Amino acid sequence: GGGDLTAFLLAFWGIDKKRKKCYIGDMKHHINAFTLAEVLITLGIIGVVAAMTMPSLIQKYRDKELIVRTKRVYSNIQNAVSLAQKENDVVGDNTFLFDPTKTSAEVVQAFAKYFNGSMVCTKKNDTGCEKFYYSVKYATRRKDDTTGATMGTNLSNSKIILNDGSLIAVNQLTSCERTSTDCKRDSDYNCIKDKDGNTELVTKMLYNCAYIDFDVNGPSLPNQFGRDVYELVVYKDKISPNLSNLPGGKSLKNILTGIDKLEYTPYNIGESD
Repeated sequence: GGGDLTAFLLAFWGIDKKRKKCYIGDMKHHINAFTLAEVLITLGIIGVVAAMTMPSLIQKYRDKELIVRTKRVYSNIQNAVSLAQKENDVVGDNTFLFDPTKTSAEVVQAFAKYFNGSMVCTKKNDTGCEKFYYSVKYATRRKDDTTGATMGTNLSNSKIILNDGSLIAVNQLTSCERTSTDCKRDSDYNCIKDKDGNTELVTKMLYNCAYIDFDVNGPSLPNQFGRDVYELVVYKDKISPNLSNLPGGKSLKNILTGIDKLEYTPYNIGESD
């Protein structure tokens, strides 16, 4: 009944009808409290710890969000290519879509229809496209013989804007097989010099038909390879991640193998070494 419930609640809180008066009278003997100074000191310690740990936690959260977005966009690109192959009854040949006889703008127009709700930008002054033309930083610093320190680049003019805000830029090449003469380069694409400061030129064959760069959150920062921007290499028979350091290959390899760790150099475009 109601009386039993009242008695239970009073007993739960350490009060009963017989002892209530005594308890109230002796309240000062039963209460343990913190002083104002102790409370302020505790709050101060909590504030210092929070200030030290919050930036790291926020960065980890942001990195995790970018990693999830990267997996999604990468999957969307692969699915779009598979859908295009199926629709065109093509197996093992990407040149039907990434056609060396076509311009990047023409390829983007054809590729875009395999992404629901996408928008095409072929140049900066296209309607609604200006904000999608911006500089991106390399994952690592690149030193160049002529420019001193090259840290950033621009993505191809021909872009597909997906309905989730991500961006895909296509750079269609004029041939899938070509000869290139260049210096020997390290993993960061810097020319390797001998002890006398000279570089050695090498001739090599290249077999890719196009490059696909994608920014998983579009114009939003950080706009850096290895964080929110990555590159794929289109060959006749496959599309592979570019795993070299400059376009964020270390991060992309980690993401695609389940390690989920971003590896990049934090810096700003325009800063000097």
